[in-house]
Amino acid sequence: MASPNGRTGTQDMPAWRTAATPILFAVALPLAVFYVLRSQGISQWLALTLSGAVPAVRMAVEVATRRRVHSFEAFMIGMLAVRIVTSLLTGSPRVILVKDAGLAAAAGLWILGSLLVAKPFAFQVGQYWQVPTAARTREAAWGVSPALRRGLTRLTVLWGCAQLLDCGAGVFVALLLPVEAVPALNRAKGLALLCAVVLITVSYSRRYGRRHALSLFGSAPLITRREG
Repeated sequence: MASPNGRTGTQDMPAWRTAATPILFAVALPLAVFYVLRSQGISQWLALTLSGAVPAVRMAVEVATRRRVHSFEAFMIGMLAVRIVTSLLTGSPRVILVKDAGLAAAAGLWILGSLLVAKPFAFQVGQYWQVPTAARTREAAWGVSPALRRGLTRLTVLWGCAQLLDCGAGVFVALLLPVEAVPALNRAKGLALLCAVVLITVSYSRRYGRRHALSLFGSAPLITRREG
């Protein structure tokens, strides 16, 4: 069943595949492309440029297939396109690596900036994966539950700050370590940070659910009364 955005709901896809697909296209394939190209004698600059195109191509194909683009997807496609264009203009592998780290900062600012609009990023993520009935239930819950709004706002702050931390560490690695080692080290650092954020999110969501009898991301938030 399709979600409100036309995406297949997580109920129709195994959980391992839902988690593994972004990691495959954002981490594993770009790394493989870079190191395979380097093993064939391709320059660092060109290998980095081509490997960096993998996530952009995947996202563009997904959007074209769905025939609908969401704001965060459009933003990330634009950032990846800027990354490719600027890499073509600079010709410096070190500059490309720093700009790669800058994508995390852009994502972090985008996530934190969502706090200034009607609904924060954490709410939008939950809606993205829900089937229509569950999405409508969460929409109604948002309107009547200050507790739900506080919880998702806090998670949005966590995710945004984690991206800014990822950027700072990525710039440090890109400037000080050998170019050949940076792609693997930055991907490993990013995965470690992602795992930490996921664990914190899951722990917080469970404690929150026990305290408020309310699911932050589930398909049926337990709203039985208007909360004060």
